[in-house]
Amino acid sequence: MSILVDANLIREIRSYGAFDISACFQCGNCSAVCPLSAGEASFPRKMIRLGQLGMEDELLSRQEMWLCYNCGECTSTCPRQAGPGEYMAALRRWAVGRFESTGLSAWMFRSPVAALAGTLGLALVLAGLLLTARPRHDFPDWIFKLVPYDAIHLVGMVLGGVLALGLGASVLRFVLRALKARPGLLKKGWKEHRAAALALHHELWTMRRQRPEAGQGSWNSPWAVHLAVLFGFFGLLAATTSDFLFIFLLGTKIYWPARVLGTVSGLALMAGVSAAILRRWRGADAGVRHSHLSDWWLLAFLWVLGFTGFWLEAAVTFRWTAPLHSWVLLLHTVMAMELVLLAGSTKLAHAFYRPLSLYFHFLSGGESPSRPCA
Repeated sequence: MSILVDANLIREIRSYGAFDISACFQCGNCSAVCPLSAGEASFPRKMIRLGQLGMEDELLSRQEMWLCYNCGECTSTCPRQAGPGEYMAALRRWAVGRFESTGLSAWMFRSPVAALAGTLGLALVLAGLLLTARPRHDFPDWIFKLVPYDAIHLVGMVLGGVLALGLGASVLRFVLRALKARPGLLKKGWKEHRAAALALHHELWTMRRQRPEAGQGSWNSPWAVHLAVLFGFFGLLAATTSDFLFIFLLGTKIYWPARVLGTVSGLALMAGVSAAILRRWRGADAGVRHSHLSDWWLLAFLWVLGFTGFWLEAAVTFRWTAPLHSWVLLLHTVMAMELVLLAGSTKLAHAFYRPLSLYFHFLSGGESPSRPCA
């Protein structure tokens, strides 16, 4: 079957990150050294070839771009310095932009000015909504005078609904493409789905595909950093849900479940994010030596959210009543809402696409490699 080569696609993908895939002559070295390449998943060589040929539909339906953990071994050993690792990272940004229908993510990924302007503009809109809101209940806590407590939850629920609609549509497009490429997945039985779900659960919480060889781990290794951020992020989400349940819905004053869980999760998040920032700043390995603005954007958001969260916890605990603390609450709330609203348009979209890809990978019979990612 003849294939019409579309050179425009590779130029479009290049706008999402720096690499020189035109230097690639398909030697296969990247796939040979990749710890995660096995059988059908011979990436990144296959993904590079699809990009060079301009096969957009085939690229978007493949799972390999999301199975990659960006360890950087392919880039380190590429004889042509083509940057296959950077290509895979740019490919993920490009795919997020393709699945997201508003064009916001593509706009922000491709232009640093647009990313900063969009972030600031949305922050001002959210701040305006919170500052002009009027509370339906009289909360005696002084810290909520500037930003009413119930207004935070009301605006948060609205934004959650907007996120669910937008992200739901994007994920649906992703799933439909994956199932079209692998129609056999629709015929899998309950036992296969159960085994895939268990494998996914184990992978998410142990990161065994990303863990280093025995004896080479450390507190700031990629898998440890990722696991700390993952635990912190979902722990804070659970704490926020608990707070909403006990205080806003049930009308009680039970604070301790959210406080304890939030404190532990916040410490894990701050430790993981700080280690990730340090790794990128030092260029600890090939996987983090070429950071994109989207990488720094997400890390900065998470770090500021963690820092302001502990600031507010101290202010409430010790009853610090300076007006500054109310403005810190506004900053914390706006950034948290913005992170939620842009979850499907930023690097945070990995949290949705990667687990789905891993699930399809395990469902189709894929296993974790015997040689872990260093």
